Amino acid sequence: MKISFSNMNNSNISYHAETNGIGLTNDLLIEILTKLPLKCIYRYKCVSRSWQRLIADRYVATRLPLILSGVFYRSGPEDLKLEPRYGCNSNGCFYETDFSYLPFYHNSSIIDCNNGLLLFYRSIPSAFHVCNPTTKTWAALPKPRGNSQLSILAFDAYKSPYYKVVCFSGWQAQGGQLEVFSSETDQWVEHSLNWGVDTNSLSASMHYFDGVLYVLALPGHVACIDLEKMCSNVIELPEDMKQDTSLGNSGGFLHCTINDANELRIWVLKGMKWALKNKVSVSGILKWNGDCRDMSSANFLHHGQFKFLAFHPKEDVVYLWVMGKLMSYDLCKKRFGLVCELGTEKERVQVIQIWLFPYSDNISNCLA
Repeated sequence: MKISFSNMNNSNISYHAETNGIGLTNDLLIEILTKLPLKCIYRYKCVSRSWQRLIADRYVATRLPLILSGVFYRSGPEDLKLEPRYGCNSNGCFYETDFSYLPFYHNSSIIDCNNGLLLFYRSIPSAFHVCNPTTKTWAALPKPRGNSQLSILAFDAYKSPYYKVVCFSGWQAQGGQLEVFSSETDQWVEHSLNWGVDTNSLSASMHYFDGVLYVLALPGHVACIDLEKMCSNVIELPEDMKQDTSLGNSGGFLHCTINDANELRIWVLKGMKWALKNKVSVSGILKWNGDCRDMSSANFLHHGQFKFLAFHPKEDVVYLWVMGKLMSYDLCKKRFGLVCELGTEKERVQVIQIWLFPYSDNISNCLA
């Protein structure tokens, strides 16, 4: 699968005249680079300084395919213990990543992933590790002071090489205690915040975007925790949450999807107002998938056969999980597309969440 952004023409590098020691113009070299697997791109940065500058340039980054990664469960006849797995795209296919090189892998579990970084946790003795599977590098975090009850990884590779780990370590009626680790300072800092909603109404469905951690709260609110200013406010959802509600971002705006088993409604937040962006029929999705069994949409949702997964970060495209297939849906063209299939019916692969994000030099610099 290859998904590319539209070309940009505001680069400060001359693409027609400069060569790179091998008799190729930058224009031709860029065409070659954008057709290679992502791991090759990272290797070729070491060829020379001119190649490194070229690959790091924003023009080239916008022409590289989006990075697709995800966390999933695989429950087959030889895999009775459900453990979160991680995979990423390569040459149009989705491959499970081998973490045998990590010294902590066999006694740790993946508890979160964000834009290409993974958060591992080991309970005895307690320890956090952040791993970059693209570069096969990792970092051990210092131990937080409190006991973490819920931990989130916050990372935006397009804006900064630094990441944060947010640990919810204590609860109050309408607030609680947070410990936030910053890779920039290599320290944990404790905070007390008021969410603005009852703590019992908070869900585990969260989304990090533009420095803010958005947390869904029943029946129809979003607690917005600003990780820079360490303050919180509340916004209302356009409608009460149904059995499948998700947050995401696309085109620089926060989005919300609400699935009531009959249709998937997509809302966009502009300013402080939600606007209905699109509606997608669940029965239409199942019909496109070619399923002819007499099973209601609600049963498909109940058995985990249909699920909203992610927004395209730039384009009006959403990604869905349907009967073991990862599908895209173009909201403007009303067109479905098959991205890839994960496993077989016998293996019963269940995707938990996927992330799509553009190439950034910060990904290779992170944990370097």
